Amino acid sequence: MINIAILAVENSMKSSIIGPLDVLTIASREWSRSVDNTQSDLFRLKVITDDGSPTTCFLGTKIYPHHGKDNCKDLDVIFIPVIHGDLNQVLSNMELTDWLYRQNKKGVIICAVCAGVFLAAETGLLNNREATTHWNLAEDFQKRYPDVLLKEEKMIIDEGDFITAAGATAYLDLSIYLAGRFGSSELVSTLSKLLLIDPSRRLQTPYKGLNFNIRHNDKEVLKVQQWIEENITNTISLSILAEIAGLGSRTFMRRFKKATGNTPLEYIQHLRIGKARTLLERTGQPFDSITYEVGYEDTSSFRRLFRKNTGLSPSDYRKRFSLF
Repeated sequence: MINIAILAVENSMKSSIIGPLDVLTIASREWSRSVDNTQSDLFRLKVITDDGSPTTCFLGTKIYPHHGKDNCKDLDVIFIPVIHGDLNQVLSNMELTDWLYRQNKKGVIICAVCAGVFLAAETGLLNNREATTHWNLAEDFQKRYPDVLLKEEKMIIDEGDFITAAGATAYLDLSIYLAGRFGSSELVSTLSKLLLIDPSRRLQTPYKGLNFNIRHNDKEVLKVQQWIEENITNTISLSILAEIAGLGSRTFMRRFKKATGNTPLEYIQHLRIGKARTLLERTGQPFDSITYEVGYEDTSSFRRLFRKNTGLSPSDYRKRFSLF
């Protein structure tokens, strides 16, 4: 039997505590039924807090644990849920971080979802190893933990003794993954059908929003960004952009990259892909038409670029995200 402790901390997302508890409890019962009912449940689950006291979730609701972390014996897995909002309180809890470190060194697998991965990384044990987190937290994560090999496009990364998962609802993906890792592929199939959970999500790229940095003080670059948005369907060259900025090409390239984090070409591509995504979501236009509307002429080339950036073909993207 696998002993799993779900670690509830301040500002946790309650669903990412109760959800895994529900999914893995059902997984355990289904496992028992599938093995001629001669074995015990697959998982033994408990909710714990730092000191055994109730903790407050980010919406103000309480989680009442089974006991505190210091009363945990013979753990196999610690599950860190989603943490919402300010992380400073939990990340500054050195006693909790040290406990996670010691547990991992004793052979306990640490799982973490979304911002919970920050707490896992705070142990230092993820340095020079791969991990993922929510795409919108990736920049902050990489600044705080530069030695972690962040793969923000992945939904789940299994490093053996550390398993990290992407955004908030990835606790479902992680729960199903644990059922497969400690149970079987047949158990995963059963759970996915019972609970209507898609077990095939491998990338969070299709869900990633496109952020265009306009919070900088370079007026010439801001002027160019505005012009690009207004002329995105036209042919745009570096020389035109440099001329609009009133700068030499090299100076413009350097300042644009510094201000936005992208080269002008990357910026234009991301903007066009963003517009294409919107049109796929909100219209029934064929992709050939969308290609021309966003400023490309070669549909095949843009189709490849779209797949590279979103992880889905245009038709698959439309099927998943269409609003009509």
